[in-house]
Amino acid sequence: MSIKSIFSLKSVTDFIYMFLSNIVKKGLGFLREIILALFFGSSIIYANFLLLKTVTDLFSQLTQGNALQTNLLSKFSKFYNKESLVSLENVFSFSKKMVLYLFLLSQVIQLPIVWYISPDNYILFFGLSVILGGIMSISFYISIFLVVMQAKGEFKTNSIATTLDMFITTFFLYPLSLIFDIFGIVISKVIGLSAMFFRYIKPMFKEVNGISVSFGVKDFNISVLFLGNLSHIIILLARFVAGLDGGNNIVFFNYSVVLLNIFLTSVVLNLNTIVLRRLAIKKEIRLIFFSVFSALLLGLGLVFVVNVYGFSIIQFIFERGVFTELDTLATFSYAKDLSISFIFIFIASALFQPFFSMDQKFIKNESRIMALIIITTIAILFIIFYFSLTTARENSIIMIYTLSLLSMLLAAFSSYKYFTTKTV
Repeated sequence: MSIKSIFSLKSVTDFIYMFLSNIVKKGLGFLREIILALFFGSSIIYANFLLLKTVTDLFSQLTQGNALQTNLLSKFSKFYNKESLVSLENVFSFSKKMVLYLFLLSQVIQLPIVWYISPDNYILFFGLSVILGGIMSISFYISIFLVVMQAKGEFKTNSIATTLDMFITTFFLYPLSLIFDIFGIVISKVIGLSAMFFRYIKPMFKEVNGISVSFGVKDFNISVLFLGNLSHIIILLARFVAGLDGGNNIVFFNYSVVLLNIFLTSVVLNLNTIVLRRLAIKKEIRLIFFSVFSALLLGLGLVFVVNVYGFSIIQFIFERGVFTELDTLATFSYAKDLSISFIFIFIASALFQPFFSMDQKFIKNESRIMALIIITTIAILFIIFYFSLTTARENSIIMIYTLSLLSMLLAAFSSYKYFTTKTV
């Protein structure tokens, strides 16, 4: 087969678009963090913003991205493969209701946090709370139709749409932050989402003819959503704890995670996607060992790089504008303390893939039990932190190590279930 004929295959071109868009979005996301460091450094106002934003980020891990794909992509793909003309009317109706519910829920949680942090400007943070809740809710709405795009085989369109959002958001971040300070962050995201919505999502509103696809709460397995994004949820919970003292520890935590997350988002999660597909077809114990060994090797490599070159890397990336050498030292110290926990997170992420490759009906009960164990542990940790004299920084480290180690043990159990269950 010639090179030309290979590139004419739709699956190959789809993969290229997805791969390249992923690289571009990772680069833009990194640039975004550099701009934020330039303008806000380790300021208290940025620390309070991060604490508030962590709430909507946690919601996003349960309602968007990989979590949503895990629950919906298979359903929509089978429907589009079976029917030539599909009506999305039920999808529109249910999604609109969920947008309102998610927004109200976000406010119920965010507004007490605004009161807790007692900012100098309550009106500013109440406004930020409303906009962040709106962004999260609309992002969920858009994400559903992005999954529909993938189900229809429109991977190229999906890649371009999500890249457009990230590009516009990053492009406007600098001038809007310069003009509107902290408010510029959320305004830039609103502009990015609006561009994607009107260019790529709104035209889908015309798809109301044909066989209606059923869509509702029953299509969402909350425990699988939770476990599927557990690595990100653990990091966000630790970030939240780091900000509970009203200081700027959360800022240093966030900058350090930007560095530590590189291997997780660019290598481990992409490898997991390939492994998940292979295991869904055939049980391959060698593939699981390869995945876990790769995760361990990457984790050890991350620890080495952070401990040996971390200070120079952080200094080169972030130390400009209001981000000082003292901020570099604080971020480097946090990164070193957190780095080993990422080994557990990498391994857990790899070990969970065999479990997720099984049919939903076979993993429903086990996933619910494992999610309950994690949630109970989180609740116990928060109770301990409330009565202990440890600092927010120490508590965030305890949180991430406890949950990452527990997730690795539960992931090992999930792999055992994969091999002892006859039907996959």
